[in-house]
Amino acid sequence: MRLTWSLLLSAGCALGFGACASVVPPDLEFAAARCQTVYDDGVEGMPTFELGAILSVTKPDGNPDDAGVFETRAMQLAIQELNDHRDVAGKRFRLRVCDTRADWSVGGGKVTTDLTKWLIEHGKVQAILSDASSDTQTIQAVTVPRGVLVMAISATSGELTNLADKGLVWRVAPSDVYQGAVLAHAVSSTVAETDAVAVLAVQSPYGDSLVDALGKHLGKRLSAHTFGTDGKGFDSALQAAALAKPKALIVIGNAPLAMQVANARAAIPALANVGLFLSDGACDGELVKQTKAAGVSLAGARCTRPGHPPTPIYDHFRERFQQRFAADPAQSSYTEHAYDAVYSVALAHAWALRQGGEGKVDGIALAEGLRHLAKGPAHPYKPSEITAMIANLGKGQAIDVEGASGPLDFNPDTGEAPSAYEAWTLGAGGELLAKQYFSVLDQGGKVVVVEASGK
Repeated sequence: MRLTWSLLLSAGCALGFGACASVVPPDLEFAAARCQTVYDDGVEGMPTFELGAILSVTKPDGNPDDAGVFETRAMQLAIQELNDHRDVAGKRFRLRVCDTRADWSVGGGKVTTDLTKWLIEHGKVQAILSDASSDTQTIQAVTVPRGVLVMAISATSGELTNLADKGLVWRVAPSDVYQGAVLAHAVSSTVAETDAVAVLAVQSPYGDSLVDALGKHLGKRLSAHTFGTDGKGFDSALQAAALAKPKALIVIGNAPLAMQVANARAAIPALANVGLFLSDGACDGELVKQTKAAGVSLAGARCTRPGHPPTPIYDHFRERFQQRFAADPAQSSYTEHAYDAVYSVALAHAWALRQGGEGKVDGIALAEGLRHLAKGPAHPYKPSEITAMIANLGKGQAIDVEGASGPLDFNPDTGEAPSAYEAWTLGAGGELLAKQYFSVLDQGGKVVVVEASGK
């Protein structure tokens, strides 16, 4: 069974994705309704490996959440390509996408916890794909004791690096240790070394991690001002930032928060004209949908997000995505990362069932498979390479993969793949305009940012 996005939206409240009131239920029954997005694209009747994903696909008001929509589309494209080209030990892949509807602030993680339990106990998954840092933290608290793998798409919190996770938490997104360096570099290129810099951030694993990373590069001239995920404390944090008299203001959060700050600072002389910098959570097409107050403009603001200078692999992915969904994947952050996450987890199955192996698929076996994707013959993630990649892994031969998001050189100890970064300049309406690329080098604990070339 395959539900397209248009069918999914038309199904409304019957599937839990429509414009319904956001209520956190007392049990797991709701989870079956929220996990009805099923993609298999395979041969009817052929057995499948069950994969799960937990994302915010719709907002609490029922409108689409662009980030989750684009990530879901990318995962669907990957599943289709994998199943169209090669099975693994006689099985294809099926993906269930569970929609949190951004219920973190409502349920304190209960929704995500219940969806995770449902996928494991009823969906029988051995791998779950996640998105944001807060939800990934919640998911792994359930999955690790049960031996289930987690592959994070957009979780960047530095806290994830040193989790006691038994090697079961992986991510295609880089740590905020590196984004902090890139943001600091972008800010430092526009202000003097002694100028004050203020940051406004939501109190969350993501916000806390990025504030800490920025502090390591900007030092005492950085003043951090945080507020709750429910918005409490926002006004006082904004006023405190103004008292610091900064020459640059960094916003760590999503597009609605970025616009809220832009609108509010217009009436505060100390903040109205300082340089505005946005983290990856706001660096996507959602910005153009936000309502600007009269006279407010985002022109000249800058934002950063993980991204690699365009390669033929990315161009090929982008072309296929546009053909399938009539949308540009560059409109949303982490679209290509979602595609790469599915490919990586799928290939880990081939290693788990390799000749001479133990012949079982569980979280530990899949984690071991991911450790064998960074050395050996080079293979890009595209349909024409699927048969060769699965065949090589099935023979017990490691391969060196490169995804649409760039080289996926997973660290076998931390489960993280490094990434380059892209920095955008915003137009008046929040549209993404000129772009620069940066490579981030970790030189014995010292993070160095260097400009990289693109097309």
